[in-house]
Amino acid sequence: MAGRGTNGRHGSRGHAGRTAALARLLHKECIQLLELYRNSESLPSSPVDGGYLVSIPPLVPQLSDAEKISILHAALKECLRLLEDVITQEDAEFSDEDSEYKRKWKTVRDRLGHLLASTEQLLVEGQKFEAKVKEELDGQAVSGSFRLKMWIVRVLQDLVHWTGQTSDTLRSLPAEVEKAPKTMSRRTRRGAEKIRK
Repeated sequence: MAGRGTNGRHGSRGHAGRTAALARLLHKECIQLLELYRNSESLPSSPVDGGYLVSIPPLVPQLSDAEKISILHAALKECLRLLEDVITQEDAEFSDEDSEYKRKWKTVRDRLGHLLASTEQLLVEGQKFEAKVKEELDGQAVSGSFRLKMWIVRVLQDLVHWTGQTSDTLRSLPAEVEKAPKTMSRRTRRGAEKIRK
C-alpha cells in the first residue's frame, strides 16, 4: 500500500513536469502564430485594446496550486472554443489553401486540446471553476473585415496570455510537490472543502 502511494506521488510529479513542458511549447507556438497572423494581414504589432476576452477569478496568492490549475484549465477551455471559431472563419476565407499558415492554426488547436486533457488529470475532484468570455464574435463581423481581424488578434492575445500563465504555474508545481507533498495535499483538501461550502 505504501509503495503505491509513493509511486503515485512520483507519477503525479512526472506528469506535472510533462504538462509544464507542453504548456511552454504551446505558449511559444501561440506567440509565433500571433506574429504570423499580424504579418499576413499587415496589422500593427501593438496589442489590441479592450483587455482579455476570457475572464477568470483572480489568481491571488491565497489560492492553492490545485485551485490555480483548475481556474487556468477553465480559461484554456474557453480559449479552445474561441480558437475553434477563428479556425472556422479562416477555413471559410481560405477554403482551398493548404499552407503552413493553416497548418499552424490547427497545430495550436490540437496542442491546446492535449494541454487541456493533461491539466485535467491534475485537477482535484470536487473543484470546479468557470471562465467567462466578455465578448463573443457576432454574426455581423464580415469575413475579411477589419473588425473580424481585430477580434482574431484578441483571441490570439488571450492564447498567449493564458498559456503563459499556465506554463508559469505548472513550472513551480513539480518542485513544490517534490519538497513537500504532504503540505500540498493538505492545501488541496482545504481548497476542495472551501468550494464545497
